[in-house]
Amino acid sequence: MIVLALAAPPASADLASATKAYGKLLTQYVTPRGVKYDAWRTSGSDIKTLSEILMIFRSTDPKTLTADERKALYINLYNAKILDLVLIVNPRGSIKELSNGLNPMEIFSRDGLSFDEKMISLNDLEKRLRDEFKDPRIHFAVNCASKSCPPIRPEPYVGASIDDQLDEATRKYLASPGAVEVISGGGKTAIVSVKLFDWYASDFKASGGPLAFIQKYGPPAAAEAIAAGKAKLTFADYDWSLNSAK
Repeated sequence: MIVLALAAPPASADLASATKAYGKLLTQYVTPRGVKYDAWRTSGSDIKTLSEILMIFRSTDPKTLTADERKALYINLYNAKILDLVLIVNPRGSIKELSNGLNPMEIFSRDGLSFDEKMISLNDLEKRLRDEFKDPRIHFAVNCASKSCPPIRPEPYVGASIDDQLDEATRKYLASPGAVEVISGGGKTAIVSVKLFDWYASDFKASGGPLAFIQKYGPPAAAEAIAAGKAKLTFADYDWSLNSAK
């Protein structure tokens, strides 16, 4: 078990230690196919370690960090909270099973995270990340525990290398099977991609729009079709099945 000091208010050393411990857990339980939740649950000490890491992340004062460090903290906090929820409550088919009431997305709007001296929801944290940094690459870094969601990296985000990490995460996801498909016929080309480009279309405006973003970060076939000016963007159904792996 990794022992983390929690008695005093977290300082930069505490955050660095927690981030390192988080990286060890990610390396052990995150695979390209998903998260080994069942294996993780067999280790009470590793579940407790994640809880301690989450406490340090959410107790860190973002005002003491650089912009890149804040961006990394927000992403790590979001993903760690998602992991903690799934590990503790144990949904079998989808994270949406954790929602209360009739709203299947309630789990994301519930005020269940104490951060920066107030209770916030996962949606609030994501909005803070979007509004503060206006970087559409973050959509390929935060993970909602679903198969259509860009996967969690098997390493934490860190301020010193976050730009390279976000670039790599974006390109790797858009090159993965099913993320971007090129369908040609009748002189027209359809670029079929994930609903993220539909739900958050406004976030991609500064990059020239979703198609321009895909042209820059997506696979060569899509980039060529978009450059030719014949491509139209359509959206695939979102698979909310749990991103579990053996």
